[in-house]
Amino acid sequence: MASFRDTRALVDGAFTAGLTAVLGLLGMFIPPFLFLISILMPIPLAVLVRRRGLYTAVLSLLVTGFLLMVLYPSPLKVLLLFILFGPLGLVLGLLYKNYVSPGHALVAASVVSVIAYLTVIALTVFVSGINIEMIHAAINESLNAVFSMYEEAGNPVPAEQQELFRQTVRASLLLLPAYFVLHGMLSAGLSYMVGNRVLRKLDYQVNALPPFSQWRLPWYAIWGIILGLIFYLGGNQFALNTVKVIGQNILTVFLFIFFIIGLSVVVHFFKKIPFSKPFKMVLTVILILYITLMYPAIVVLGVLDTIFNLRRPLAKREN
Repeated sequence: MASFRDTRALVDGAFTAGLTAVLGLLGMFIPPFLFLISILMPIPLAVLVRRRGLYTAVLSLLVTGFLLMVLYPSPLKVLLLFILFGPLGLVLGLLYKNYVSPGHALVAASVVSVIAYLTVIALTVFVSGINIEMIHAAINESLNAVFSMYEEAGNPVPAEQQELFRQTVRASLLLLPAYFVLHGMLSAGLSYMVGNRVLRKLDYQVNALPPFSQWRLPWYAIWGIILGLIFYLGGNQFALNTVKVIGQNILTVFLFIFFIIGLSVVVHFFKKIPFSKPFKMVLTVILILYITLMYPAIVVLGVLDTIFNLRRPLAKREN
């Protein structure tokens, strides 16, 4: 009987390795699909951990890496992809297997994914030698070429607008770490949700995520914004540019997180307030069209809900 179970585990491991390798090849040969593939790749591995345990999953992961090394001509790209999906798949499987609560599971998966993304960026910079200043210089050259083209066409771009473009590009480049962190968090969250659905389809018990309208953060999450402000204001005050940039990146990450919580609050009250369906549709369209203008207000709403639990009074009245 034990031999039969071992055979089934090996078959499952081999199937998982083959499926994951195919997904990886699709992502590397068809770059537009890479983000979708990065969400899907950890899931077969996570399911294998839930079904057969960590040991079988690690063996399957090693076989996947070997297959990708053989089938794809760039070992470095394979290594980077391996770092992105491997640890996350194993951790997701352990989270499912141990019935970790959705909130803690999302935090754990996000931390692993963010570390993986930052590791990939660090390795890429180390191998290629590319840094932010080089990227900034290349973009500036492209902008100069575009401005010259407009000037030759008799439509010169004013100097103020040119400077604004350059400042916007530089600010965006300085916030690249925050964008990578948010990308890692988003990827991990989507992988966790898709994995949840896959395991349910396979008749495994998993902890269900609460409805989006009930998502909340613990009150101490506000310290993320406070820490970002301390770094930003301190760096600005004492002319410490690196400290200031760190503060900007921390603020970018936590403001987006509170934006998601603010949207959850909006959805909660949107469902509770008895407006007619046509009016709700109009409000939804307005929110989508003017989301960038409403971004600060929704962030503030998320912060206030985290501190004061704005949804609690309404729940009490309903009870």
